[in-house]
Amino acid sequence: MPPIHHQLRVMETFRSLFYTPIYVSISGGFWQTAGLDISFSTTPSEYPHPLSAINHGAADIVQSGIMRSIIAADWGAETVPIHFAKINSRDGFFVLSRHQSPNFQWEELRGSKLIPVGFSPMPWASLQSALKKHAIQPDEIQLLHGLSLTDAISAFTNGQADYIHLPEPYAGQLIQQGIGHLIISLGTENGHIAYSSFATSNNFLEEQSDILDKFMAGYSKALEWLSNADPNEISRSVTPFFDKIPSPQIADAIARYKNQGTWSATPDLNEPEYQGLQDILIDAGLVIERQAYERVVTTRFFDNLEY
Repeated sequence: MPPIHHQLRVMETFRSLFYTPIYVSISGGFWQTAGLDISFSTTPSEYPHPLSAINHGAADIVQSGIMRSIIAADWGAETVPIHFAKINSRDGFFVLSRHQSPNFQWEELRGSKLIPVGFSPMPWASLQSALKKHAIQPDEIQLLHGLSLTDAISAFTNGQADYIHLPEPYAGQLIQQGIGHLIISLGTENGHIAYSSFATSNNFLEEQSDILDKFMAGYSKALEWLSNADPNEISRSVTPFFDKIPSPQIADAIARYKNQGTWSATPDLNEPEYQGLQDILIDAGLVIERQAYERVVTTRFFDNLEY
């Protein structure tokens, strides 16, 4: 007897190869095999971030930085969306230079112009943390804030900044064009942190636990496949989500992410990575009080998995 398929609305923050585990789960049919019909979309502009879509009933599950729930809890929210599975455990942003710098030193950033392409406060908070580790204060750099992704890339291309800070596939495009040169991988620099994960509402968590078990069953198999596949195989799987980008360029970007250990082979959202993220948020002044792991994360669904 074929499995009963449940409809599930899933949203991402923005389109990026950083979220390859989601695209693989869909294109590889892992969720469909688990009995789920996924309606997948990028968060529409009327919602400032995916957790807002959850709060307004426009999505069942979203990809989101766990930062959002931590900040909401810190501001006094009685309940916050709960995170239940890891998507990536390293920062997926890179810093590119306009000029080749094979012997790059962090001190070169002092007095320079940098464009931080931020889709949320988290990427900039992570970059600040790395700067401070190298004894550089953020106010020692001239920042070109407030640009859209398109305008930021255009400004960098036109020489209005020395450096740009952005994720894949956009970093790879600039590298392929010879416009940008990779000097910093924030994922390598800041180590394993609970950067991005799947979240849902407390009500959905309690009322649809059977659907979340199916979601996790499919997702864990997708992560296993992703862990064992080579960049070219993965590129073929995710190309439908990036139809304007050549497959070899996608494969190069995926190789960069795999080489720095961006994606885990299992979806468990562990406490050390959670606390590592909080360290960055507190250091950046985005959070005042440390929020308990159990306040924001549930382990019940990845604890239920059989490997």
